Amino acid sequence: MSTFQVQQYFTQKPEQVFAAFSKHSIYADAFWPVQIERVKDAADPLNPDGLGSIRAMGFGFIKPIREQITAVEPNQLIEYKLINNPLVSHHLGRLQFAAQGEGTLLTYSIEFVGKLPLSSLIVSSNLKMVIKLGLAKIARKL
Repeated sequence: MSTFQVQQYFTQKPEQVFAAFSKHSIYADAFWPVQIERVKDAADPLNPDGLGSIRAMGFGFIKPIREQITAVEPNQLIEYKLINNPLVSHHLGRLQFAAQGEGTLLTYSIEFVGKLPLSSLIVSSNLKMVIKLGLAKIARKL
């Protein structure tokens, strides 16, 4: 298993940063040119991107990566897992929001196990770089 974490400071309060990351659409900004869309709504009609919702990621009409929101603690935690991926046996993402000074420290952790030899190390190192750049981009935009 490969694990890593990326931290990013935001000048906004945890409530604001959490609200932004609670929407699937923000990840399209972070991971452009990858396109992201919600393909299954959460049970809560007031929060369709919430617990149980599923987002698809990819390009155009080909979006093979599916992530399901598995845990939400308002203003503190968003957790998701990769589902139905033939190349990945385990992928768990965790975004933790903590007040720090006047702003928020976001800690984004990922556990990853690929089904192919060495794939965990290769994917994790590239994913870490992409997430680091994406979070910095969002921090500048919020």
